[in-house]
Amino acid sequence: MYEIKIRQIRGKEFLPVSQFGLPRKDLLETYSQFLDENLKGSGKKIDKGERYLRLKDSEVDFRTLWFTVEAGRYGVPGKIVETDTGVDAYDIDVDDAASYPLRQALIVPNSGEYALWATELVGHTSALSGLSSSFRDWFRQKYDSERLMLEINHFQDTNSWNEFIGRASLNEITYVVHQQDSDRSVGNRVQEHKVRAARRSRLPSPWIKLALAQNLPADTVFSTREMPEADQIRMQIESDGRQRTIVVGHDLPRFMYEIDGGSGAPSDEVFRSGVLSEVGASMEYMHVDRRTWQR
Repeated sequence: MYEIKIRQIRGKEFLPVSQFGLPRKDLLETYSQFLDENLKGSGKKIDKGERYLRLKDSEVDFRTLWFTVEAGRYGVPGKIVETDTGVDAYDIDVDDAASYPLRQALIVPNSGEYALWATELVGHTSALSGLSSSFRDWFRQKYDSERLMLEINHFQDTNSWNEFIGRASLNEITYVVHQQDSDRSVGNRVQEHKVRAARRSRLPSPWIKLALAQNLPADTVFSTREMPEADQIRMQIESDGRQRTIVVGHDLPRFMYEIDGGSGAPSDEVFRSGVLSEVGASMEYMHVDRRTWQR
């Protein structure tokens, strides 16, 4: 999930996403126009990164734009192989892109300074980079006279992270130490002191919170007291079979929401329900009135 904000290039204050610029414009309508002008029909080749995007379908429901893009990469020749038989089905030319449908949702409250964008990630396939760069470039050119620009950043969903950490156990903790050689000729050496718990002896959530509060020094984990103070502490935590790696003192990484589709990909109904559930929880956490974005 990502947040989209709008401001003037030299300004520091963000503008209302549903009423920005002169005359007043709505990001919901603006993004729909971007999709129609750039990704409909034959789609769009993005030379930077050799990406390809094409709009498959789109639908507006009150303040939410639901749309699906077909995303892929070109630039590398190859071939499609029938995995059951090992027979070559056909060749992939250097200008061909194997594309995959990826569902998206843009939620633009009718008040406030940010919109939320939920983008589907399937395996290692994502439309994030291509959509972000294309929309930024299009937006900048379209509103150049008004000196408007976009900021697209991953949404720091503290609420979801707190819930995940509250249910998680500590699988592994690593204390990273940078040491300089005595003769100072080689430079710094990096030493990693790592402890991995056995499945039945994983530490519960309070230990994770102690580490995040920087109250879990190495001598509480290791029996030796001769290890110097760590320069960095990394933790691998797990909840309900899902693992995450976090670094103490750093911003929490992008939170990945998992939608259970059973044996295959989740249906559109399950996908939309999952998106609205997470968006609703995030909006509520930030005290955004539900009536501003949902009927």
